[in-house]
Amino acid sequence: MATIEKYETTSGSTRYRVRYRTPDRRQTDKRGFRTKRDAEAFANQLEVDKRRGSFVAPAAGRVKLGQYANEWLESKHNLKPSTRARYQVVLDTTIAKHSDVALGDITRQLVREWVADLSAERSPATVHKAIGVLRQVLAMAVADNRLVLNPVDGVELPSVAAIEQRFLTLEQLHMLADAAGPHRPLVYVLGTCGLRFGEVAELRWRDLDLKKRQIRVARSVALVDNKFVIGTPKAGKGRTVSLPAFVADLLLPRNGSAADDLVFPDSEGGHMRGSNVRRRWWSQAVAEAHLYPRKQGADSAVIYDFKIHELRHTAASLAIQAGANIKSLQNMLGHENAALTLDRYGHLYGSDVEAVGVAMNALLTRDCGQSVGTDAA
Repeated sequence: MATIEKYETTSGSTRYRVRYRTPDRRQTDKRGFRTKRDAEAFANQLEVDKRRGSFVAPAAGRVKLGQYANEWLESKHNLKPSTRARYQVVLDTTIAKHSDVALGDITRQLVREWVADLSAERSPATVHKAIGVLRQVLAMAVADNRLVLNPVDGVELPSVAAIEQRFLTLEQLHMLADAAGPHRPLVYVLGTCGLRFGEVAELRWRDLDLKKRQIRVARSVALVDNKFVIGTPKAGKGRTVSLPAFVADLLLPRNGSAADDLVFPDSEGGHMRGSNVRRRWWSQAVAEAHLYPRKQGADSAVIYDFKIHELRHTAASLAIQAGANIKSLQNMLGHENAALTLDRYGHLYGSDVEAVGVAMNALLTRDCGQSVGTDAA
């Protein structure tokens, strides 16, 4: 049990000290209580926390947020390089502003203030990502018994507006591919197979089985700190994607191509960079195909805007039109679970409300060989 002692400070003021043992039986104390009642309240809560297993040593919460956030990132051994780099940006910006705050001093109200300040400068999506990293850091602090509760939990974040998914029709896809000239096969692979840009940029001839018309998606490449880093696909595992015969006929290895050569290299033979693709030919092809025009500027000049990644949405839309079920679509897109696929593309399957009603009526009115009366007996 804790004991309470009275003492005097050098200025002559009366203060109270609570002596107690931690769960690992170490003797320690906490001093500075102005009244005996405050000391007793601390001692009583201390015993409750120890019985519940939620005791946190005061010194444990004195670790600074900046130091602990770096320890958290160093403990994440299975992160993709691109994800690690993204987390590091949050540590170097958002968390760095509060690096000297002790973990034990971070309250829910303080997190609300941080969210408000961040929301004034950044988009809602950026706020969600930054506070998401903070939540993970403080979750480790809870697991390490440095905090009792995660102060980020329950804090309201700004709403993120849903981004409209845009798709090309089959006719528009043909127009874009024709406008892409020598990059026509790349447009068709992205627009019908659903690969991410990093996956198609790392695609090698050994990954293609043109006889079976299949693509083995086993790797992806990302640009991190201006260096290409090859890793696994986003979901962490590979998949096999069907290759339409029309597209397979366009994929012919160049003379002298080796199995390990890239299928879609850049002009110098290395990995494609998204920024170079957009600058060199993508923007021009989109404009020639007249995709998604909009007016901009004082002179209301018409510009055309369609992103490379949106060919992935196009592939999903065309697959659904071709009759692909949700599990097949999940595999093609490399989603971790079908719920994610259904959440993003379920609306494209249409409604079966009328069909369900017709089927239920047929069930209710079929001749089952029994006489079911509706009049009163």
